[in-house]
Amino acid sequence: MPPPDSGDPSLADCLRLLDEVPAAAASSPAFRRHWPSISASLATLSAALSSPTFPPAAPAILPPLAAALEALLSVAAGGARRLGHLHTVSLVSSSAAALAQLAADARVLAAPPASAAASGQDGIDGVVARLRVGSAASRAAALEDLVSAVGSSTLPPSSSSSSAVAAVAALLDSGDLLPSSRDRAVSILAAFASSSDHFLTHESAALLPHLCRALESSAGPTAEHACVALLPLTSASRDASAAVATRGGLVALGTPRAQETALACLRNLTAGGDSDDAQRLRVDAFQDGALACVKDFLEYSDSSDGPGRAAALGLLRNLAAFRYVAEAAASSGFVGLVAAALLTTTRPATRTEAALALAELCGAVGPSSKWRKELPPDGPVVPRLVSMMEAKPVSERDAAARALAALLLAATSSSSGGGGGGYRKAFRKEERGVVNAVQMLDPAVEGGVDKRFPVAVLLAVAPSRRCRKQMVAAGACGFLQGLVDGEVEGAKKLAECLGKGKMLGVFPRT
Repeated sequence: MPPPDSGDPSLADCLRLLDEVPAAAASSPAFRRHWPSISASLATLSAALSSPTFPPAAPAILPPLAAALEALLSVAAGGARRLGHLHTVSLVSSSAAALAQLAADARVLAAPPASAAASGQDGIDGVVARLRVGSAASRAAALEDLVSAVGSSTLPPSSSSSSAVAAVAALLDSGDLLPSSRDRAVSILAAFASSSDHFLTHESAALLPHLCRALESSAGPTAEHACVALLPLTSASRDASAAVATRGGLVALGTPRAQETALACLRNLTAGGDSDDAQRLRVDAFQDGALACVKDFLEYSDSSDGPGRAAALGLLRNLAAFRYVAEAAASSGFVGLVAAALLTTTRPATRTEAALALAELCGAVGPSSKWRKELPPDGPVVPRLVSMMEAKPVSERDAAARALAALLLAATSSSSGGGGGGYRKAFRKEERGVVNAVQMLDPAVEGGVDKRFPVAVLLAVAPSRRCRKQMVAAGACGFLQGLVDGEVEGAKKLAECLGKGKMLGVFPRT
């Protein structure tokens, strides 16, 4: 029995009780019905507790194990006659169920670590085992230890890290945690997400409800951690994006740092083309205040150039694909904010997203005196877009062509005398403008550039004799023939325009 100065049974006490139960139960008919289950649990427990890998002090399992074994011994010693039949059956049945659970817990505790490559991982392996067994209090203590282990570990890709995520997911799903412990669990998931996305994606179905609940009911660091954990899930799965979108709270975050990650989540949620589901998600995000959140963030980040600007601009681009949202954004000063980001950033990703957002805003709402005041034709935006057409990333060149096409087409459709032609004039002034657009028609340019947009840019300035000469000199006629055969929108019209110019002797035949 335990020493008098200790109220907890030792490992040796439990092993002794395990040895006593079979002999005592053999003479008692009360065990007959449950003996197969009890004997299997006893064998598993004896093997696990005798294993050298079993922790000598396991407070999560030893006290309840000793209590269950002593209850069985009391029944075998004649307690059945004293307790009565019904009470005896209930006691044996509950003890058998408890032993089965304790046997499973003991097997987990006795299992060797999955990876012993580093001492940090050994610590995580040991704590993960404790997350699966014991009371709510002991699991909460194990969760605290896992926070420390995660904080001191580099978390290399391993089965140990995957097991930790699965254990935290199961713990969240059990409902046994206090709110403070749930916050700790969310911070652990964020740490694993920062290390490697795939740890979380395997458990996305179990994690999503808890992460969404953390966003709805928490603030500050917990909300930020939830966003960090959600980011890889919403990026990897459209189902996950849809699940998150049905819950609120993503945009109601306090700190700019948390907003940065939340905006990236929302950008993932609202992507998806022109499908009905994608449009519904955009409307939901807009109604929940996403547009105002984007504006606040862009105004806040005006003096900085962090990576969060690209996420905010990407979300704006997705929302502006819905015409009503585009009109609301264009009339609320967003064109000026996007132009400022385009001109001040040194990050290719931010430039690309800014150009795409500009294309959506200007293309969706058409000519508007309000946004033209925010984006004067003689300003630096058109020269910046022309220079982006020479960028190394194909995505940046494509974004520049889309933005220029939207600006020039909006100018073309504006009423005469309204200043709409100023963008065409600004483009014609750029020495490399036409040449860069023609070079984007070259089929040798690898995929990524949608040829419709450089064609649209050239069509917008084709009425200019000088521009037509530049197009022919740059080889546009040869490139256009292949685009006409491929039925690219606008290619046939541009080819006819250039051919008609030749026939009229506007410039020499080539």
